[in-house]
Amino acid sequence: MDENVIYVDVEENSQATLTFPKYNIKTKAFIGENGASTIMKEGNGMTPIGTFDLGIAMGTHSEEEMKPKMKINYIQINENHYWVDDIKSKYYNQLVDITKTEKDWDSAEHLIDFPLEYEYLVDIKVNPENIPDKGSAIFLHCNNCEPTLGCVGVSRDIMEKLIQVIDKDTKMIIK
Repeated sequence: MDENVIYVDVEENSQATLTFPKYNIKTKAFIGENGASTIMKEGNGMTPIGTFDLGIAMGTHSEEEMKPKMKINYIQINENHYWVDDIKSKYYNQLVDITKTEKDWDSAEHLIDFPLEYEYLVDIKVNPENIPDKGSAIFLHCNNCEPTLGCVGVSRDIMEKLIQVIDKDTKMIIK
């Protein structure tokens, strides 16, 4: 068992167990409302199965507060940040700032609209090449004890710990 891997063991009813042996973290997690699958499809409500790198960390806390605590890059989300899920957009599966990007999408997740879930979040790189219709906006994030639309959700307290210990080499295995 590789220590710098976060394991998500899928169970029934959109539940899972998340384990991060390196930091002795083990907790209940929630996954997609339609379970998990090896087949990635935009909007299927399923959490992807596989081994994934982790990307940028984001959240509602200031960069000044978070950066000294972090081992990976962090962005404070605001009203200008969207994660594009429109398969026709050249920005599909990417974070955009609408003040710096010419809009070419009809659908995107307005991150600031989810202040509880996205107080802390980390991009799970399930579609690193941003191939249209192969999944977008799959995050490890805070959860309100309900199934997600494909993300992995854990309690706020656990997420606060995770976001501070994940480094550039941390992987996630969802099985």
